[in-house]
Amino acid sequence: MTWRTVILTKESKLSLRMENLVIVNDEVNKIPISEIGILVIENPSIVITGHLLNALSNQKITTILCDQKHIPSSVIQSVYGHHRQSKNIVKQFQWNEEYKGVLWKYIIQQKIYNQGQLLKFLEREGYDDLLSFVEQVEMHDATNREGHAAKVYFNRLFNSEFTRGSDDELNWGIDYGYTILHSLIARQIVSKGYLSEIGIHHINEYNQYNLASDFIEVFRPIVDFIVIKHVVDQFGKEQRRQIIEMLNYKIFIKSGEHYLAQAVQMFIDGCINFLNTGEEDKLNFPIMKFEKYKV
Repeated sequence: MTWRTVILTKESKLSLRMENLVIVNDEVNKIPISEIGILVIENPSIVITGHLLNALSNQKITTILCDQKHIPSSVIQSVYGHHRQSKNIVKQFQWNEEYKGVLWKYIIQQKIYNQGQLLKFLEREGYDDLLSFVEQVEMHDATNREGHAAKVYFNRLFNSEFTRGSDDELNWGIDYGYTILHSLIARQIVSKGYLSEIGIHHINEYNQYNLASDFIEVFRPIVDFIVIKHVVDQFGKEQRRQIIEMLNYKIFIKSGEHYLAQAVQMFIDGCINFLNTGEEDKLNFPIMKFEKYKV
């Protein structure tokens, strides 16, 4: 399985020829479709053919379109992702509340644990506080330990002046990385024949990626790690490249290290199996070893 990431920044014409992505600008380049895992189209002036769009969709390639500010704005997603899609969607609507509550508890515990590992690696205060929150998480995170942990985490990671959602470089970097992760996870959900709109905790009627918003939580600290290292007072081409580089990071999961995209797939497989069967021994949660990542 190949997970080549292709980023296109120059005004070009993209087409499909003999199962190759053909890129025409000052020169002509060809890339086998089978080698592409993620395609990021940063230049809004790029022209793309319908044949190529269908091929990217059929091959389940995560294709992200960026706006004039180079921020991801759209994702190309296939309508039908799996030959048993109808059966899987029926099962998805029947996931019981107990399984959803238990899984959300485990997801939040792992998210807070990974956040704590990042603070520990950076030698910031707050690690012990986050570990205590991990122990306090209940089913459905009924006491909102996630929210309490987030306040400690972001204050320690950045500073007490930081506000999530503000219009600044740090938030641009975080949003960029989270959007890449969202796209990767949503593609996996659809390819397995499930609806990304139907989440286990996120139920926002305006969010077409509720289930992806659930599954992304455990992976968010890897984006935070890159942002704290590379985005201080500017967010440009170099910073975007550093964030996309996370796709080449290896995540510890299921007793081994795997590239991020593979780790996402293994994590989602375990979650969906649990929601369908209640088998906890098939759950696989990612652990980030920040000391191994080159920055």
